[in-house]
Amino acid sequence: MRTTTGTRVRSRTGPRARARPRAAIPNAAPVLRPMSATTGMEVAGVDLRQPLPEETTRAIRRALCEWGVVTFRDQAIAPAQHLAFARRFGEVPPSEFLVTAPGFPQIGEIRKEPDQTRNVGGNWHSDHSFDPVPPLGAVLYARELPARGGDTLFANMAAAYDSLSDGLRETLSSLRAVHAKRNAFHADDRPERRPSAAQRARFDEEYAGRECVHPVITTHPETGRRVLFVNPTYTVRFEGWTGRESAPLLQYLHAHATRPENTCRFQWREGSIAFWDNRTALHYALNDYHGARRLMHRAVVAG
Repeated sequence: MRTTTGTRVRSRTGPRARARPRAAIPNAAPVLRPMSATTGMEVAGVDLRQPLPEETTRAIRRALCEWGVVTFRDQAIAPAQHLAFARRFGEVPPSEFLVTAPGFPQIGEIRKEPDQTRNVGGNWHSDHSFDPVPPLGAVLYARELPARGGDTLFANMAAAYDSLSDGLRETLSSLRAVHAKRNAFHADDRPERRPSAAQRARFDEEYAGRECVHPVITTHPETGRRVLFVNPTYTVRFEGWTGRESAPLLQYLHAHATRPENTCRFQWREGSIAFWDNRTALHYALNDYHGARRLMHRAVVAG
């Protein structure tokens, strides 16, 4: 495995660059380039249309667990190849909540049309943290993109834990937090994300049972690192505390976790892939491209 910190800058003027199909060649050792000091690793030198050697899969998995997200460029893959790559890392269940790609119930479409103002994932969150066993991660592939905007931010929650004071770590070590699906329609008052009263009541009724309790500090099962496991979209309160009592500390933790030094920003191009570790990373899909279409394919790897 070779590692380099070199980067290549591409112009963002005009339409987004399209994926350039490459000759089908055997995969060699990947080249890994950190995207920031704590979060994200770009993987170059692999063609995901081809089978991955075990050594390459292990190198990608190590980078995923340590850096929270791995990204790939110029991957002209079909849905079957997308699914095959995700399955290298675990079981891929049918997609929930999303329309799926024709013939592939495991691949959900994350779509925003030009007339829509609300996007999917437009706030910091960890996927399905309201479930007893959240996903290991997700593989997101760009199909159609706006000419500008639509980037995704990632935050490494192990790095966030590392930068907490000893006293706050001790306080948090015994706390558990309630995560609820319905909180997604209560936690964000931005105009484009605010539902009507009727929508909110229907959402609350539909997802009344989708909640669970997780420790505020977890241990990553592969790296052994301690991880801060809260997020502003789904975390409601600390167990045994009221929402009002919980709010100041949760707000502090959310702000701390998403400080710039704990994050990276991924600028999409068609054919780009981001694979994030849902156990250690938050993500945020920016909603800054109203009037344009964006279509992504997502395969979720089960926890």
